[in-house]
Amino acid sequence: MNINLKLIIIVFFYIFFNSCKTSSSHPNIILILTDDQGWTDSSVRMIEDREDSRSDFYETPNMERLAKEGMVFSSAYAPAPVCTPTRYSILYGKTPTKLKHTTLKDWHATPAENEISLPKMIKSANPNYKTAHFGKWHIRPQSLTPDVVGYDVSDGPTGNFEGDWVSNGVLNSKEDPKRTFGISKRACEFVEKQVVNDSPFFMQVSYYAVHVQNYALESTKEKYRNKKPGNKSVPRDFEMPPPPLNEGIVSYAAMLEDLDTGFGMILDKLDELGISENTYVIFTSDNGGGFRGNNPLKMGKADLWEGGIRVPTIIKGPKVIPGEYCNVPIVGWDFYPTISELIGNKNIISSLHDGGSLISVFENGNNGKVNRNTESLIFHYPWFSGEPESAIRLGDYKLIRNIDTGKTWLFDVVKDIEEVNDLSDTMPLKEIELEKILTNYLEKHDAENVMDFRKKRRKIIVETAIPAEEDRLQKIKRELKSLKGKKKNDLEIKLKKTEKYLNWLKSQIIFIDERSKLHL
Repeated sequence: MNINLKLIIIVFFYIFFNSCKTSSSHPNIILILTDDQGWTDSSVRMIEDREDSRSDFYETPNMERLAKEGMVFSSAYAPAPVCTPTRYSILYGKTPTKLKHTTLKDWHATPAENEISLPKMIKSANPNYKTAHFGKWHIRPQSLTPDVVGYDVSDGPTGNFEGDWVSNGVLNSKEDPKRTFGISKRACEFVEKQVVNDSPFFMQVSYYAVHVQNYALESTKEKYRNKKPGNKSVPRDFEMPPPPLNEGIVSYAAMLEDLDTGFGMILDKLDELGISENTYVIFTSDNGGGFRGNNPLKMGKADLWEGGIRVPTIIKGPKVIPGEYCNVPIVGWDFYPTISELIGNKNIISSLHDGGSLISVFENGNNGKVNRNTESLIFHYPWFSGEPESAIRLGDYKLIRNIDTGKTWLFDVVKDIEEVNDLSDTMPLKEIELEKILTNYLEKHDAENVMDFRKKRRKIIVETAIPAEEDRLQKIKRELKSLKGKKKNDLEIKLKKTEKYLNWLKSQIIFIDERSKLHL
């Protein structure tokens, strides 16, 4: 063989071998976080042999595409039943309990300087990684911005407002409802730039959809107006004019499909750039949904029954078996150690982190195992304006405890995902076991107390909120005396809204006082 040809072949295989080695050791990672997407809010079955684990009306072809290329996790949980603590938990790889950020309030949140964020962990392990966050941030405190936690590129410290508004009184463009397509476009541009620069990347894309308000492209809404109704539909959904905002299934279904289309833009870009085989895509939701219910799951957002925390989750990537279903329970705080291992981080994740790497289940499905520093999945939601709850899942069993009343329920959530067969009386030892583990964890980490929240909440309402609304009410009444016509009608509407809000604030004081008696 010609010596030059030999040299060319040797060089070719050297480059090929090293490029393969580089790509496998430095995968790209994309975390897609949707907002309030319920477990059955897609056209993908979340349990392989259960038709009722998907919607018969919503269409999400790109989620279906991801499911074929990746693994569907049937027992995946959000860290919390509402968005802010979930986002905080994913960012730091710990339970909301440990971070003292269990509700929408951040009154006790662990100072950020005591934590190593996900993007900072990635960069400390491999400075070549570029990091980005696009879409809804909504993490408290407000000083904790994307750049502070280590993101190279972001949309800034956004909240729910940006999902609907450009500025006060100015809605987002009708061509980009919920900013879904703009977010996807920026994400694609970031990915393209990293490929040009030959940089591995981590990118979190946090969509505003499908959080209220329900906005979608008119063309997508028209499609659903003409579609055969599903089992969650009612005749009023398809009448014209449509039902008011957030009441019509047509606008919700269209918003969900627009979300899926935007997500599909990112999948298309990965294929176009030839990096799909070396990119992990994690698709999940920040908490359960609740639009027209979560059947077969019970309850929804802001609740620790399955409907509030079990979320649609699909993952694809180099080590993930494609087209598989996995029943091993996973949770949002598992992503931190998983990503750490995927990027080859040689620093051992601290035992203070609760989660475990998911690579074993990526490679082995139901035969894999997640070895966590905290074996149980612990949930704590001491919500002061509703039903405060704590919950634990260990193996097949889940226990829920109402913090006010102390009542507990025990379920086998593998055989009974509907949570209808309470096993407390028939399995008292299991109930005692789980409640003890739950109590010990909450006490060890000085979990946030619902009565602390209520005391602060009561003080704010009595000393600030009610006086402010009463002043506003008197001001409106004075203005009404000198007005006529449309301006008077508009002000009368404002008066009714103010009175309604004032009555609600007063009802909150009554609620707090009544619930407080249960803790005497």
